[in-house]
Amino acid sequence: MSEVTKNKYTLETLLPLNVSYDRDRILIQQDVDMVNILVEVIEGSRSNLIPKVGDRMHHVDRDGDFYRYALLENFLADKMLVCLAQYVPFVSISDPDIWLSVSGGPFTSIDPTEMKFIGWEDGVFSAWEHCGPCANGSVRFMAKVAKWEYIAPEPLYGDFTTETWRKLYIRINENPESRYRYVANGTAFRDDADFDRFKKNYEATVFNHSESMLVIWCFRERHISTFYRIELQPITY
Repeated sequence: MSEVTKNKYTLETLLPLNVSYDRDRILIQQDVDMVNILVEVIEGSRSNLIPKVGDRMHHVDRDGDFYRYALLENFLADKMLVCLAQYVPFVSISDPDIWLSVSGGPFTSIDPTEMKFIGWEDGVFSAWEHCGPCANGSVRFMAKVAKWEYIAPEPLYGDFTTETWRKLYIRINENPESRYRYVANGTAFRDDADFDRFKKNYEATVFNHSESMLVIWCFRERHISTFYRIELQPITY
């Protein structure tokens, strides 16, 4: 179990997370008190042995798609319902700990026994505050939650994942009048020679997806900007 933070926030420390709310609704001590109660309930219910609602997860599906901030949303019929790409969840106190209202997706369900604990991290939550449910009426805050990892069995592409590799779905264009033989999201290749150069330059590995589709795993591009500090002599007249 992680350590529970008592009175984590003050008006001064909660304000930077809620500038827009403060402008429209005015952040008050009542909001701070409610947030601190929620933080204590969330952090006091965490475990490094049992996945809990509100925890976060590194999730890798069979297609190799990596989700860094998947959210454990609900526990149903011995499975944990997981939102892979969620918006900031709304939280309220429930029995025995918390209840979430989550939007986003996609959703999947996972056996909690297949999740591996990998550490602790601050998770972002939101809650309706003194104005109740209304436009821009929620306050955001952070509470320490457990971090888990799940890697789906029988991956389609071995150890390739989008955490470290670029994945492209390449459509094979059979139209002889088309300018491009291979077409992907954001790029295209005129002919086999053009495609082969790309594969060589990016050390690509090719998988057959279907008769008209390939899946390519290759190096990512990384653009680095370099700034130079130039000392100039002062101008004198």
